[in-house]
Amino acid sequence: MKEIFEKIWETALPYQDQRNDDGHARITLKYAKELVKMEDGNEDIVIPAIMLHDVGYSQIPRERRMLIFDKDAKKEDREAVRDEHQAESVKLGEKILKELHYPSELIPEILEIISQHDTRKGFISREEGLVRDADKLWRFSPEGFKVDTNRSKSVLEERCKRLEKDLKDSNYIYSKSAKKIARQELKERKKLIESAKE
Repeated sequence: MKEIFEKIWETALPYQDQRNDDGHARITLKYAKELVKMEDGNEDIVIPAIMLHDVGYSQIPRERRMLIFDKDAKKEDREAVRDEHQAESVKLGEKILKELHYPSELIPEILEIISQHDTRKGFISREEGLVRDADKLWRFSPEGFKVDTNRSKSVLEERCKRLEKDLKDSNYIYSKSAKKIARQELKERKKLIESAKE
């Protein structure tokens, strides 16, 4: 990994994984690196964007940020937290990138990706699509699958069905490579569920 990426990672680390989702930043970064290679993406946009996409949760009080997973909370309250974390991620991300003297011509695109990474309909660029793909692939990873299943208090089979349904949505995942990874990860989760039954 480039030295500047290492610096961004180290600077952003204290702000990561603020929603009882240990490993989210590390795993989404792993997927982003894979997708950049597989899809010939621009790592100078994708890598900083994935590293900084959720740092804004650290700027929201814990009780409020955890509303995003509270099924009893009003939909508009959950959506407000989602929007707030995107806005806060842009602010903190910009601060980090400027402090580290990241190339100024690249910062606007990175911040634009972060600004609506959970809310934008459709995809505005390959790099934006790859960032969102890496973020979504967390849900298919062993760690993300476990965290999301526990959060939603759903049974494992229900979680698999939900992810299968999501994969059929053309706005869910951008790249063929990410779809392939998601299907393989889902296959592995199902194998573990079946073996646990035996």
